[in-house]
Amino acid sequence: RILLARLPKQGEGAEIGVWRGDFSARLLRHAKPSRLHLIDPWQHRSEQGYEHARFARRDDSQMELIYRGVRERFGREIACGQVVIHRHPSAVAVAALPPLDWVYIDGDHTYEGVAADLRSCWARLTPNGRVAGDDYGVRGWWDDGVTKAVDEFARSVDCKKTIIGTQFLLRKASPRDQTGRRRKRRVRA
Repeated sequence: RILLARLPKQGEGAEIGVWRGDFSARLLRHAKPSRLHLIDPWQHRSEQGYEHARFARRDDSQMELIYRGVRERFGREIACGQVVIHRHPSAVAVAALPPLDWVYIDGDHTYEGVAADLRSCWARLTPNGRVAGDDYGVRGWWDDGVTKAVDEFARSVDCKKTIIGTQFLLRKASPRDQTGRRRKRRVRA
């Protein structure tokens, strides 16, 4: 809940890795986004390295039922345009999104998956936007992919990194942060 309080209210946000929508409901309740993009392919994967993932233990018909459950769960919000569902891999979905005030990442927990999500989401953020996510510092899980990717990414960009339990928050520098003072507006004569 502490992390949710740090997301900009009434902003446009996205969640990568929705599963059944439990955290999506918390994002709606606490961040109160004007629009929330829910991104998840809801598909079975059987490649090596994903054997222990929840989606690997479900076949495609079960994943279809989970997807339909999410659509039903947020039916009212979808109808009014507050929630938009993108049933695509995150790389495809994020590339088509408008500028975002924040993104919450809880999808592919491999180093490669988290690193790719961080790069694509960062490019979509507005100044002072935020990227947050889960499972930071969880040792041994996915070969520490989340932690490694977040630490490496945070060192490569201009951001403020905050860790709250097992969640991370990266705040993109605003133009004021980058110059050390507010930029002056030009006045035309």
